[in-house]
Amino acid sequence: MERQPNGPNPGGGTLEDAIRARLKRVDSGNYARNSKFVLTDFAEFVRDRGIRELENVTETDCRRYAQDLADRVDADELAASSANTYYNIVRAWLAWCVRDARIPENPAEKLRATEELPEDQGDSDRQYWSADVRDRLLAHMDKVVDEANEANDRRAQLEAHRNRALVYMLAYSGARGAEIVRDPDDDDRNGICWSDVDVDAGVVGVLGKTRERQEVSILEPARTRLERYKRLLDPPESWPVFMTFHPPNLYSHVREAADGDLDTALETEGPLTVMRDQGIGPRAISVQATRNLMQKHCKTAGIDIDGEYLKPHGGRRGLGHELYAEQAELAQEMLCHQNIGTTHESYREVRAAERKEAAEGALFDNSGSSEDSSPP
Repeated sequence: MERQPNGPNPGGGTLEDAIRARLKRVDSGNYARNSKFVLTDFAEFVRDRGIRELENVTETDCRRYAQDLADRVDADELAASSANTYYNIVRAWLAWCVRDARIPENPAEKLRATEELPEDQGDSDRQYWSADVRDRLLAHMDKVVDEANEANDRRAQLEAHRNRALVYMLAYSGARGAEIVRDPDDDDRNGICWSDVDVDAGVVGVLGKTRERQEVSILEPARTRLERYKRLLDPPESWPVFMTFHPPNLYSHVREAADGDLDTALETEGPLTVMRDQGIGPRAISVQATRNLMQKHCKTAGIDIDGEYLKPHGGRRGLGHELYAEQAELAQEMLCHQNIGTTHESYREVRAAERKEAAEGALFDNSGSSEDSSPP
């Protein structure tokens, strides 16, 4: 059995050692590139403060780094959203170092450090779907499916069911869009396959933001639409759930993947049948294609948030917003946040509203405790 050291782990190593160890396990795509850039930035910052060893990084060092990020925002060198992303990458790396027994605790998690981060007000990435807007969009997606079911077009029917299942998943699961569709910049994110989904149980396994496998819940409205889509498609378990039905993409993909000439079979049987017969797996739709279909359906339905189409991440945030208002711990579990602090930070505007209500209740609702606060 591996010996567990008492107190701070003497084997934490240098900052560079810990960064390399983490990057070896985050070995592809944008996340790896961004992590390398940000962690190198952090290492240079603390090195200027005389820190060489991982175990010597303190809460104060993290606070100073947050202050430095805020200064860069003030100097228009960084957007507030980027500054928070930088810090979150550092915090996630140090959390991994704790799990890897390199350090005993995460100094970047402390409130004294995080309170110095710049507020990201007005960032479009903070968009969330309100219940009213979400319900209007989902009603539109149901209508599109009804119309496709009545038309005599198999491809259009499959595409309508796929799009509806995808939008319902964005609205009623804890999954991020990039966790369920294909990210061309990340070799590990090829879209979830049917083998990842337990439709009966309403659970899907995804590669989470931390690069670890996570089990995500699919709430009943999304589960039933996903079930109907699967029944219509009848796919092999290896196929991506949100596959492309775009004819040029299907035909070119079959031709690239086939051992021989399949043009005759493609013309007579169609690409889906050929892929089944030849054991060729289709591609999943991409993150950008998901944004495009959201934009298209929002425009058709006349739905927007502050003039913007409903963005994929807004569904997850909207779900979390509603759950957080009821129970913070439930929101944490549904969104697969590693700790409740992340959930509190994500929904600080809800906490502010709750504090406002509590304060007004204390000041104004108790009979005789305060004069009427209404203006004359």
